[in-house]
Amino acid sequence: MSELRSTLDAGMALKLAEFARACKAALRAVSLYPGGHPAIGATLGRLTELTAVLTAAGPLTLEVRPHNIHIADAAAAKPDSAIVELSDLLRRQLVGKLTINAGANAESWRVLLMLLSRAPEDVRADGGIRSLWATAGGPSLEIVEIDYAEVLREKRGDEEAADRLVQAALSGAELELDEQSMRTLLEIVGDPMRLAALMTALEKRTENTPGAVRVGAFVKLLRGLAEYVGKTNPAQLDQTLRQMGSVAGRLSAEAMLELLMRRNQPEAMAGNVDVVSAMVHRMSDGAVAQFVSNSVISEHGATDRLVQAFQALVPDGDRQRQLIALAEPEVAASELGHEEAAFEELWQKVEAMLTSYSDEKFVSEAYAKELSGARARAVDIEGTSDDPPERVAGWLATVADAELRTLDTLLLIDLLRLEQDTPRWLDVADTVVGHAEDLVRVGYLDRALQLADAVSTEGQRVPERTPRARALLERLGRGPMLRHVAKGLRTADEGMYERFKRLAHGIGPAVIPSLAEALSTEQDARSRRRLRDILVEFGPAGRESVQQLMNAANWEVRRTAAFLLREFGGVEGLRELQPLLTDTEPLVQREAVQALMLNGTDAASQILLQALTQTTGRPRDTLIKELSGMRDERATPLFSFLVRHLNRKTFAALYLGAIEALGSFGGDGAVAALKEALQHGDLMAPLRTRRGRAAAAQALRRIGTPAAMDALRDAAAQGPRGARAAARAELKQLD
Repeated sequence: MSELRSTLDAGMALKLAEFARACKAALRAVSLYPGGHPAIGATLGRLTELTAVLTAAGPLTLEVRPHNIHIADAAAAKPDSAIVELSDLLRRQLVGKLTINAGANAESWRVLLMLLSRAPEDVRADGGIRSLWATAGGPSLEIVEIDYAEVLREKRGDEEAADRLVQAALSGAELELDEQSMRTLLEIVGDPMRLAALMTALEKRTENTPGAVRVGAFVKLLRGLAEYVGKTNPAQLDQTLRQMGSVAGRLSAEAMLELLMRRNQPEAMAGNVDVVSAMVHRMSDGAVAQFVSNSVISEHGATDRLVQAFQALVPDGDRQRQLIALAEPEVAASELGHEEAAFEELWQKVEAMLTSYSDEKFVSEAYAKELSGARARAVDIEGTSDDPPERVAGWLATVADAELRTLDTLLLIDLLRLEQDTPRWLDVADTVVGHAEDLVRVGYLDRALQLADAVSTEGQRVPERTPRARALLERLGRGPMLRHVAKGLRTADEGMYERFKRLAHGIGPAVIPSLAEALSTEQDARSRRRLRDILVEFGPAGRESVQQLMNAANWEVRRTAAFLLREFGGVEGLRELQPLLTDTEPLVQREAVQALMLNGTDAASQILLQALTQTTGRPRDTLIKELSGMRDERATPLFSFLVRHLNRKTFAALYLGAIEALGSFGGDGAVAALKEALQHGDLMAPLRTRRGRAAAAQALRRIGTPAAMDALRDAAAQGPRGARAAARAELKQLD
């Protein structure tokens, strides 16, 4: 293609750059700001305006290339940096082409930009950008997704397969291929790009041989395919012949004549079928027009061989004129069309030669010219429409992307309500749940919850549906929903949050592991609080599911499990916390310690005491640090237990810290434990005993309740000598 056609004109290049800059600004806004932020509305509005300008003359296709974007195989001579950034963004998400149709509004762009802003690996894990857009978007934007790595692998594989097939076609009188090779050949013929590559391989292998060799190999492939398809799938034979006819247009005029001469010859017969005649009969207008244009371009005009081949292919005069008119723009777009100063004169000669055998007899010259020019004077129906713009806009709004998504949701809900046959209802419900999963992947949590709520409601309405409906909802809970739900809960209103909570409890404890995993990775405070509230509301019924998470590979999940057991309360499951007290992750160990500290039972206190006496090193240091820093009144039973049972010699500092903590908390339990500590003594450790009694007496004085003061007075009147001294010292301070 010439340089003129490969470079965008300045006006279109400027529009493309403005569009790319608008995409960049809108992408930044939708990914950084909450939904109602004015920056989102402003940037999306600007992007929508530019889209309307770009699509005023019809759909616009952006072809994504490395560091550039092409329009109709043309690109800006020096792409703007915004174009480069947009190209890189689209390529990261494996977008090969983006077609913009009329009607792309702000909501459509918001959805697409939100998808593009996600991590590419997350998008691919959810099925790829094209699949997600099929769920979230609509007809205003069309995406062609390309897996570049797979394309390269297929290209290398096709090159090797093409070489094998061409070699087989050039060897021997018959096409000798095994079953696998025939299937490969049939697959290649079914893909226009792969079939063109096969023909290129054939041309390369026969470029220095007579044309008859190439044609013979082509006929051999054609006959072999016809025989194979006739045996395995006769209904596909017609389509296969059409596909082979589509590439016959690549043949030169000499090769085409050679091919036509093979008609009715033994080498062209597959059983009783003349495959060459059958293929030629099925050649499309486009294939014949391509044959003409290729020959004219390569020979810089029409040759006698082209005329003979064209007349043999198209004996009908009217169809000849039509096909010549189809070939003209292809030639005009070539280098020949730009290099030839008098292209119109050249084309008149081509027309005269190609139609010389029939035009003068049946078609006047004036009529021929009118027919050739008809394509350029086609009537634009939209331009002659009598409908006012507001009416057209109203019609278009009914098929906008958002409206189609709403109709999808309503249709599925109606089907759930109307279907009475249970097996068919279950099929519908399965489809609905699958669609709900897709909606969650693209951020439409509210719509997904509406569908799930409908499955739950309609499933409970008919008892025989209920078990299967619950199983479907459990599948939804174990699927991708919970991986995305935390992000949705960050901005969800109370109505959406209540719907999700109702769904979670409708699924039952089976949803707890997924919820716990979502909570473990969520950073947003509001979303974490909502997830915690849902999990805690499961109560003791969820304890068994939580216990299964204690050995999870993800330390955040283990930490969440410890937190939930603390919130559930009770003594069940406390033993499962014991291994977490020596967990390699300090935050997991801390959560387990706090769960036991705040449990309030002797069983939990005993587990902690056992861990203190049996562990060493960092785990013990972490335990002591957590115990020493706890200042929650719910830990009063624990500290009371430690004061009574802790080894005062081994854990002297922790013992004094427990006494001090009880003095801060107060309460009858604390007074009783401190009273015992004040009375306790060890003749073999008088200094440690004196410190303990002084701390206990001071803690009682700080509590200051009647019970605490009575304990001090009793110790001052009739306690051991050391206890009397400590109690009297504190009472003296009160006086």
